[in-house]
Amino acid sequence: MDYARRLAGLREEMKAKKIDLVAYGACPCYQYLTGLGAGWRRGRDLIPAGDVLFVPREGDAVLTLAGEPPADGLWIKDVRPLRKGGSLDDLVRSVVKDVGPRAGTVGLGRDLPGPVVVSIAHAVAGAGFVDASGLLDRTRMIKEPDEIDLLRKAARLTDQVMESVVAGIRDGVTQRQLDLDIEMKARGMGASDASFEPCAGFVPAGSTASDPLSACPPDKGLEPPTAIFFDVGFVLDGYCSDWGRSMFWGTPPEHAVKGHRALRRAVVDTVAGMRAGVTRACDVYPAIEAVLDALGYGGYMRARLSPSNVVGHQIGVEVHETPWLRPENTETLREGMVMCLEPKLWHPGQYYFRLEEMVLMGKNGAEFLTNFDRELFRL
Repeated sequence: MDYARRLAGLREEMKAKKIDLVAYGACPCYQYLTGLGAGWRRGRDLIPAGDVLFVPREGDAVLTLAGEPPADGLWIKDVRPLRKGGSLDDLVRSVVKDVGPRAGTVGLGRDLPGPVVVSIAHAVAGAGFVDASGLLDRTRMIKEPDEIDLLRKAARLTDQVMESVVAGIRDGVTQRQLDLDIEMKARGMGASDASFEPCAGFVPAGSTASDPLSACPPDKGLEPPTAIFFDVGFVLDGYCSDWGRSMFWGTPPEHAVKGHRALRRAVVDTVAGMRAGVTRACDVYPAIEAVLDALGYGGYMRARLSPSNVVGHQIGVEVHETPWLRPENTETLREGMVMCLEPKLWHPGQYYFRLEEMVLMGKNGAEFLTNFDRELFRL
């Protein structure tokens, strides 16, 4: 990983915003800058308060750790362990005294432990404090080659997990059982975590639910005819996947067959037309909408996505990263971004279809990273 590039990107933002010192506890930015996971995705009460990265606008970064540094080393040279029985307050104050301003502006990362914030405030009398959680957004937008490799592996793992899950679907299985099966299979195949709680949803034909997520009780067994939708994602080596598909249990009506086909075509055609440096985030929704309208299914997408009309986001260390694919976002998609496209169709009483793909913006076009059979529909 290019940690020098990441540090330079952070300092460029610090300079522009006149921030003298940034402190990150266990959070995505901490992982991005140090290479340490720190368990920020869950179990926050188990994370040591002493794991903090301090980055001054100039000079060396300092990492404090509640324990010894990893055996394979870190790019950060100044690592200061919090010894057993030692004072966190004394450690933080000593770091800030060495690298921080005597006054000025300090940026605080997301979920920074309260005791650390208090110690920084005491160490920098009269300092102003600002939110530093978004300072790396611009730098994180462009994925490095090593990051792309990890995202590619996460996508491949997701395809493999869901191939196994789908092959085992039977009459009587419940949504709750499928959710558990998804996460257990993913962990068994190498995932360290789920990007978010897995969702395997049923929409039985004739359902009167106004929302697809409540169309079937979680412990009611699957029976035909029922539309099934999946929304899942896993974490592999610190990077996320995000994946969606829709299928049908039993004999689907012709309208549903055509709707699924239309959704697939809309995504495939849109991805085929995406170009780094040309396509903007705001271009994706109308491109998908135009295909669906031509096939007579645009209204079913609007029924689910209006009024926000958000059809996706970028992915990386976090499952949801900027830029978001929303009509008001004019950000140009650039080479090295990995986007998730996730349009949905909602036909109340009939079906709910979602298709989510991870897509790499390459030099010569866009490439699907998720490749689970898009034509698989009737189970």
